[in-house]
Amino acid sequence: MGIPIFKMATIGLLPSPLKVAWYRARGAKIGKRVKMAPFSVLSAKHIEIGDDCSIGVLCFVSVHGQLKLGNRVCLNSMVAIDTGELEIGDDSVIMEQCVVGGMLTPRSRLKIGKRVKVFPYCFLNPTEPIVIGDDVGVGGATYIFTHGTWKNVLDGYPAAFGEVTIEDRVWLPWRVFIMPGVTVGADTIVGANSTLMKDVPPRSLARGTPAKSTEYHAESLSSAQRLHKLYEILTEYSEFARYKGQSSRAGELFPDRFEVDIGGVVVVVGIDRSVEAGNAKVFISVEELDATARAQLDAAAIVWFDVGAGEARLSSLPLALAVYEFLGRYGIRFQRT
Repeated sequence: MGIPIFKMATIGLLPSPLKVAWYRARGAKIGKRVKMAPFSVLSAKHIEIGDDCSIGVLCFVSVHGQLKLGNRVCLNSMVAIDTGELEIGDDSVIMEQCVVGGMLTPRSRLKIGKRVKVFPYCFLNPTEPIVIGDDVGVGGATYIFTHGTWKNVLDGYPAAFGEVTIEDRVWLPWRVFIMPGVTVGADTIVGANSTLMKDVPPRSLARGTPAKSTEYHAESLSSAQRLHKLYEILTEYSEFARYKGQSSRAGELFPDRFEVDIGGVVVVVGIDRSVEAGNAKVFISVEELDATARAQLDAAAIVWFDVGAGEARLSSLPLALAVYEFLGRYGIRFQRT
């Protein structure tokens, strides 16, 4: 992987608006409010970037075919990518000092789904395709390889090439090593410092070197239990807001609702839409909202989070994004509509 020093020292020094205009003039399709930090550069035959994306300092992306970023994708500082095709879905993040690269083939491709976070110091080797589903967490210092060879195959030594697939909602804690040809089934949790050398079935707990898997099922919570859990989380958020110098207050927990006031902005959390939002600016429903309830909330300019459906309608209200991000600390993620 070569570092494009000349481009980083010329195009990379342009202010973000001029840099975006420069790429657009060369045929790139770039959405609104895209930010490109100093020394960041892109190179691809076809570039398509959604709204509200950000590309950090000293970040370079070299793609031999199509580069496609969804809405609100973030590539943090010092991310280096060199592959054949790159596609990253909405609300996904590659954090600092991650490297994507290695030996190229006509099949080299990295596809990342929605709401994925790749933590710092990871190395992803898409010599063969790497496909990562939605809502996957790739812990720091994780290494994913699609090829492994060094010794001479003519002397009888093995060479491994194979696509790696990580299905939806997989959690890879820090320092996981994934070997070529492995598929990790949906909803799997992998132990830290584990090495995956063969396929892992869905809903498994896999740990060790080499990893061994056992069936895993999360506890099923009732709506009342979910409401209580949200009360604990948002009470903590209220404490966090006070720590940051904001006024905040968590109200009493009732059987079907509670309220949190953050800096004068009221958040109402209820079992379902039968709970009146009142003077709330944010409404969180434990159970799925129907189209009528959503329309009523939209008409009242109330931000809503539909926990049951895993969807949310945000706005420019700063607290809405803050709540969205804080809930994400607990793995509560939403498709933004």
